Amino acid sequence: MSRPKNNRTLAARILQKGRMTMGASSIRFDGRVAIVTGAGGGLGRVYALELGKRGAKVVVNDFGGARDGSGSGAAAPADKVVEEIKALGGEAVANYDSVATAEGGAGIVKTAIDAFGKVDILINNAGILRDKGLLKLEPENWQIVLDVHLTGAYNVTRPAFGAMRENGFGRIVMTTSAAGLYGNFGQTNYSSAKLGLVGFMNTLKLEGGKYNIKVNTIAPIAASRLTEDVLPPDMLDKLKPDYVAPIVLYLCSEECADTGHIYNCGAGFYNRAAIMTAPGVVLGGGTKIPTVEDVSVNWPKIADLKGAREYADLNELVLGDVLAALEGKKEAPKSSGGFAAVKDVFAAMPGAFQAGAATTDVVFQYCIAGDGGGDWYAEIKGGALTVAAGVHASPGCTLKMASADYIDLMNGKMNAMKAYTSGKLKIEGDLMKSQLLEKLFKF
Repeated sequence: MSRPKNNRTLAARILQKGRMTMGASSIRFDGRVAIVTGAGGGLGRVYALELGKRGAKVVVNDFGGARDGSGSGAAAPADKVVEEIKALGGEAVANYDSVATAEGGAGIVKTAIDAFGKVDILINNAGILRDKGLLKLEPENWQIVLDVHLTGAYNVTRPAFGAMRENGFGRIVMTTSAAGLYGNFGQTNYSSAKLGLVGFMNTLKLEGGKYNIKVNTIAPIAASRLTEDVLPPDMLDKLKPDYVAPIVLYLCSEECADTGHIYNCGAGFYNRAAIMTAPGVVLGGGTKIPTVEDVSVNWPKIADLKGAREYADLNELVLGDVLAALEGKKEAPKSSGGFAAVKDVFAAMPGAFQAGAATTDVVFQYCIAGDGGGDWYAEIKGGALTVAAGVHASPGCTLKMASADYIDLMNGKMNAMKAYTSGKLKIEGDLMKSQLLEKLFKF
């Protein structure tokens, strides 16, 4: 369908004026390709329009079903948003696949690649509601909500992640909910799916880290067809989707360096939410199994959130604070070396090797940065050790550290556990293998 030329010209002028108003420091998406699911209305529509205004090429996905996911779908919602973007001088294509199937997710990503050649940004926004109290919630109404929200995000993210990894850039935004973070009566299915997306993000941020793929999650409070009968009418007027879009677009931008975070947003209010873990208490000294009575007596200490903190991943908790708490205060191992240079450590490794402790084959890769640093690996195979300079083709465990810190560690001036939890020692690959080092080498 053609549009009058003067309308397109006017739209282009309005768009250009908007660009000039935003100034030199404005956040742009020129050259970026974005997928927005559930973009036929509400929040998704606003995200798609704003991305289009700021230069992104947009895939507007919407199945076109009812609020509860029923119906055979319709093209009109996605098509209308595409026309709106084009009227503003932007580029967009529509997609009508359902996110609830793997085929639908692959189809959405294929649309982006066929039309624009790549995928840079994915906003998982599609959702439905089927609210009921638990005893009235039939299995099919439990499952369909998980299929759209949680499995739907997986279905689209998996192929999109592959495309992003090839390009060395990606921004993914998940959509959780206050219902998932804090609970809401009559929404066990929805709350479960929404908190599941936080777990999805927590692991995906680790897998995407080295490919410059940032993954964050928003918990929006906005007027939409999903909230029109949940929130009071007077609040709906104050909760336009436009208030949520700014933080979503920031999370999609090159300027955003954060990953693995959750943000509440609505009505111009923004804050960060996080899963916090308290220091806790060790009962039984880590060797004696505590009794139920031990737990009862120590309940105030167990439940106390004073000193709670975030953890970047499971290993930081298990190999860091939990192990440190079980071991108690442990002095840094005393080295007889007095190493002056990094190369001296690797020269001394064969003499420090404990062949009797080498019960498994493993390759340790060392990447030491700074003065005197470099790459070395220690390969243990069949009870024998090989130490060499360079990068091994398939290390099982990689340790990264600054040269000065590594010398302090090997000279007994720094505790390995503290080095790891402070971020001075970074471990990639099989972290549990790193626990063998103290047994394998006695300097």
